[in-house]
Amino acid sequence: MKWVKRGGFALVVLVVLAFAVLATWEPVMMASAASPAGTRTYSAEIIRDEWGVPHITGKTDADTAYGVAIAHAEDDFFTLQDVVAMSRGRYGAIAGEDGAKFDYAYHLLDARGTAEREYPGLPADTRALFEAYAAGLNQYAEEHPEELKLANLFPVAGIDVAAGFALRQPFFFGLDGVIGPLVAGEELRREHGPDIPGFPRPPLEASAPAPAAAPRQARTLVLPLGEDAEHLGSNAFAVAPAKGGGTTTLVSNSHQPLRGGVAWYELVVESGEGWHFAGANFPGSPFPFLGHNEHLGWTNTVNTPDMIDVYQLELDETGKRYKLDGEWRDLESEWVTLPVRMGPVVLPVRKEVLRSVHGPVIKNPKGAFAVRYGGIG
Repeated sequence: MKWVKRGGFALVVLVVLAFAVLATWEPVMMASAASPAGTRTYSAEIIRDEWGVPHITGKTDADTAYGVAIAHAEDDFFTLQDVVAMSRGRYGAIAGEDGAKFDYAYHLLDARGTAEREYPGLPADTRALFEAYAAGLNQYAEEHPEELKLANLFPVAGIDVAAGFALRQPFFFGLDGVIGPLVAGEELRREHGPDIPGFPRPPLEASAPAPAAAPRQARTLVLPLGEDAEHLGSNAFAVAPAKGGGTTTLVSNSHQPLRGGVAWYELVVESGEGWHFAGANFPGSPFPFLGHNEHLGWTNTVNTPDMIDVYQLELDETGKRYKLDGEWRDLESEWVTLPVRMGPVVLPVRKEVLRSVHGPVIKNPKGAFAVRYGGIG
């Protein structure tokens, strides 16, 4: 009987230990990956109007960008943390399976690697904005630890802000409408509009036969845009004075959701170096994406330039090599760990990421497909 009790006790200890490991491994593992915080001191004034819109003023553009982060964090630190977690491949530790899908895209697109390669070559004034914005997020996180959703998410640095841009920008020209169906093993939608009866779907650029045309598929979104995602759309109009009652009229109608990582945040910015405009940004940006001042106005829309090509690869019997120009080449392979929150614990899920000379590779029951996008690949 003693050995039964001892065995039961050992089992309880093992379960408790496993629970403790699953509850703590993710922030512990990510602690070593934390970006160093900057040392520069910034200063900005934030004054809110009667509607709560922040008017942010700084001596330099970087000071103002720092104030943008502070003001936005005061209003919606909840969403900003999601965006930071996305830019570090940790969103699954917050949002579970849905977040892990986004983390998979983060690794598939090599967002961190792109940022690390390209960040040193960005203009110094651009890097200064990213660093200042990161400093503002770090300060707010340090002063409000009770609001933190994930341990060791801060501090962040400018390169984390850049990684967020590298990750999310391709989805604004439709990459989600390609990656989503490929991962799910669905047919790709016809490019640039609905399927037209009598006009077959153009074939994939491929070394193997492309799938036959199929009925139009509903768009699959990779970005976790929230419950308002179905209302997405974009249009903009500029009306000359002759047709606009004597004044130039700019209509910006971007149809973004009211909440989440691509919801507009209204602000007014000024700096001693020349910033002077009212506009709006997305969480994770140190500057407005649309706006106006007394001299000009501009907007930002989602559209569909032809920036994505899909190639169906011919693999050998091992599934590890693909044919290109009559020669077999090895697929680049990397194993990544996706954190997936399940209640109080975070499960580590291993996933293989494949790449070819064309770009990231997705395997599904219909074959292997390489995605080349936005000049990358």
